[in-house]
Amino acid sequence: MPRLGASSQGESRLRMLRIVRRGDRHDARDLTVSIRFEGDFATAFREGRSDGLIPGETLKTFVHKTAREHAGAEIEVLGLALCRRVLDTHRQIGRVRIEIAEQPWTRMDVGGKLQGQAFLLGGPEQRTVAITSNGEQTAVVSGIDQLVLMRTSGFLSRRSAARTDDGLEDAVQALLVGTLSAKWTYSHADVTFGPYRQGVRAAITDTFAMHAARSVQHTLYAIADVVLATYEEILDVTLALHERPYRPADLFSAGMENPDELFVAAEERVGVGEVTLERDSPAAHP
Repeated sequence: MPRLGASSQGESRLRMLRIVRRGDRHDARDLTVSIRFEGDFATAFREGRSDGLIPGETLKTFVHKTAREHAGAEIEVLGLALCRRVLDTHRQIGRVRIEIAEQPWTRMDVGGKLQGQAFLLGGPEQRTVAITSNGEQTAVVSGIDQLVLMRTSGFLSRRSAARTDDGLEDAVQALLVGTLSAKWTYSHADVTFGPYRQGVRAAITDTFAMHAARSVQHTLYAIADVVLATYEEILDVTLALHERPYRPADLFSAGMENPDELFVAAEERVGVGEVTLERDSPAAHP
């Protein structure tokens, strides 16, 4: 008889919109939650019995109840609470993985006044977290996804010591547009996640705006270096940028010059740059 290797079960893409009402001020939390857990489910796979399995409706109730109890908390706090609840309630589970994505909503501005009960979708950017726990060890990986960035100047030659008379100097990039994703791992779960997330995002945008870049890779490394230098509680950071190609429009046939002012989207493969920076001795993960 073949040996049963790893097995897991769970629920994916549990979508909910939580409205937290505080008088005239309301807060919207648009969340997508996935739960996956590992344990002794051999009977379910070999014999088709439900022994030890958690019904989907039970998992949904776990998520909804925990989301209501932690309505105003960061998504990392919600994920940790879900891990504890599942592990404490179902002892047959050996490890839980919770993934949460939050789609931000921004308040409408009417006549210069932010509205307490009217919102606009905040664009494609999402906050993410993935938490893995076995009850004794917990790994928290926070992230940002679909952060769209653009820079129109401040680039350097790709070669640090290029000579202008050797005919080999690289052309300086005129425009960089890309979608960035970031993930970072905390050394422990006792962290004030909100300020850290804001700080990492600021490090990303500030470095992207100010760094004298020679390439996408050069910029990504600089961002990751700033994050690790600023936050000792972060063990590693992974950054990926999917570049959106734009090319200067060809106005030669119209008898016009185009000094890098008009660009058109190029229908071609999207360039991807990715880097992971980590500390010398990262802690073990569950």
